Amino acid sequence: MKFLIDRLAFRNALQRVEMGIDRKPTNPVYGGILIEASNSSLQLMTNDLDMAVRYRIDFVQVDQPGWAVIPGRELVDIIKDVESDTVTLTLNDKGSVKLQAGEDVCDLVTFESSSGANATDRSESFPLVAALEGKADVIMDKGDFLVMVNSTRFATSRVQDTRFATEGVLFELKEGQATMVGTDGRRLACIHRPATGGKGGKSRAVLLPKVLDQIYRFGLDEEGDSISVWFLGNLVGFRLGNLESFGRVLTGEYPNYGNVIPAAGKHIVRAHRESFSKKLKLASHLTHDSAAVVRLGLTANNMEVSAEHEGRGRASANFEVDYVGEGLKMAFNPAFILDGLKSAHSDAIELQVDDASRPAKFILGDDYSYVVMPLSALV
Repeated sequence: MKFLIDRLAFRNALQRVEMGIDRKPTNPVYGGILIEASNSSLQLMTNDLDMAVRYRIDFVQVDQPGWAVIPGRELVDIIKDVESDTVTLTLNDKGSVKLQAGEDVCDLVTFESSSGANATDRSESFPLVAALEGKADVIMDKGDFLVMVNSTRFATSRVQDTRFATEGVLFELKEGQATMVGTDGRRLACIHRPATGGKGGKSRAVLLPKVLDQIYRFGLDEEGDSISVWFLGNLVGFRLGNLESFGRVLTGEYPNYGNVIPAAGKHIVRAHRESFSKKLKLASHLTHDSAAVVRLGLTANNMEVSAEHEGRGRASANFEVDYVGEGLKMAFNPAFILDGLKSAHSDAIELQVDDASRPAKFILGDDYSYVVMPLSALV
């Protein structure tokens, strides 16, 4: 194998597959990057058994086709630091690769390759994933999909729950509509967007957040306006331009989000997102780190946001809202509300609640709901 490639194109491709490199591999190949050179193109792939990433680079000068699994972290770091316009990578007969970038030369071992004494059938060693062939199960507008990720990813649990797969994001297809849900048991974000194509039908999977993080980070830079999704049993595959990402489906029950999202409450408040955020931030400066609480007090066309820190002081801030009704006092974790406001799709948001002990529903955009559990005992 020998090829000459533009350094920036190579660096960008390596960045896209980097998240699939196993940081503590039980098998060395899981910490490597599989590079295949053929027909004026490269295909790069990583797989840590939770997620896999495959990326194609076109317009590469391939002098000798072949493949090799190269130590991933080292290769990524080297290509970030070299300064030449092009990089030449050559696989020698001993199964190592020589990387030349201008006057800089690096030699790297290979875990496996198509050359030398360690030549093997990579299908028996490096964990490959199936090609994304045939009609996709779902085709969506890329912008819609990325908005869905940003609107739900933040609400997922940071810890694994043996009862529920709440550390993942639910992705559901039903009747031409795609739904994403994120929850940690104390809050829940749910958004709907239309599916523009694909096989249709019903599909459902709980996705690993890091797969969605990878798609969100690089999706906008990929060519094309759509994303295609395949449900592959214990994997879900995504394609955007030259990028293909695969994530292991999380097992375990997912909470019935339909039972969590309340109907429209009898108290309806319309507020300006930025004003609400500023008052919450102000009050949150006087909350306990271990048990952050802000109190929301509603009166006619006014909301008071207050907090108290024993031994430090008290903060109270008022701002105008659109509200007609009886007085109401509620208590919430301010970080939960601020997280939702950051992801809102418009400057005008709506809060719906029945009473201080019931979940509050925030309408943060078209078909985008965010439910937060109150701290009712502290009102």
